[in-house]
Amino acid sequence: MFVLLILILFSFLLSAALSPISYFLLSPYFGHFSFLRLYHRLVEVLLLGSILIFRKKLGLFHWSDIGFKKPFFKALFYGIGLSILITVGSVAIEPAIFEKKPTFPCPTFVLPTEIIKILFKAASVAIIEEILMRGILLGVISRSTGDIPALFLSSALYSFSHFLNVQPNNFSDITPLPYSGFLLLQTMVKPFFDLEWFSIKGLVLFLLGLILGVVYIKDKNLWRAIGVHGGIVFFVHIQCWIDPERWLGDPKEALLLAFFCTILWIFWLNSSGRWQKERRVFLL
Repeated sequence: MFVLLILILFSFLLSAALSPISYFLLSPYFGHFSFLRLYHRLVEVLLLGSILIFRKKLGLFHWSDIGFKKPFFKALFYGIGLSILITVGSVAIEPAIFEKKPTFPCPTFVLPTEIIKILFKAASVAIIEEILMRGILLGVISRSTGDIPALFLSSALYSFSHFLNVQPNNFSDITPLPYSGFLLLQTMVKPFFDLEWFSIKGLVLFLLGLILGVVYIKDKNLWRAIGVHGGIVFFVHIQCWIDPERWLGDPKEALLLAFFCTILWIFWLNSSGRWQKERRVFLL
């Protein structure tokens, strides 16, 4: 676990150092583009690359160690089905939460091209985040601490990561200086130290992380977690009257997700004999 934390820190710092250089090397070919987006992509590439190099130290020898295993379609559709239940529950409580018409932009219908874009976004977000958060982070931590502590710790880190992934407006369209990457990193970590994660949004993200973790940890099949994650992203964005930021910050949504966490905990963890001893210790 210590090796993984070092690799994460290394990826953020090296991206801060390399992002201005990368911008100047790429700008002649791609023109003026978002420095913020470049930094995010560098972090992802460097983190995945460093994990690939040190995969054996992390206990990752095969794709199945991350969670890419059979069954594929059954697990994926099972996850999508659960995402539909979560989304339907959210839609059911939305009218009680919002008494006036939301200001979130909502066209009268969604074009097929827009559906394809939303589907691609949902798939890419789900695959990348589930590989990093559940396949690698949860798996590596569980080998050091056990499944249950790893489940809660990885869910907390999942919540924290969304506050590091803020969009500082003053970094979207700048021409970077040599130290701009470190200024951006400082701006990104500020919400974390300001305890902005200690909020309803942080709780909702933590509960989502718990749901995804429980879905994955039952049989270590990542496709089920990808189905849940991708389905939630897709259905929330396709129901364009639901503002994702407002959805994440609603107390009733937290209660709904806590209900789903409880159901999954009772019926999934209690259904496997190897959990019995660990469950009794945890409940003491």
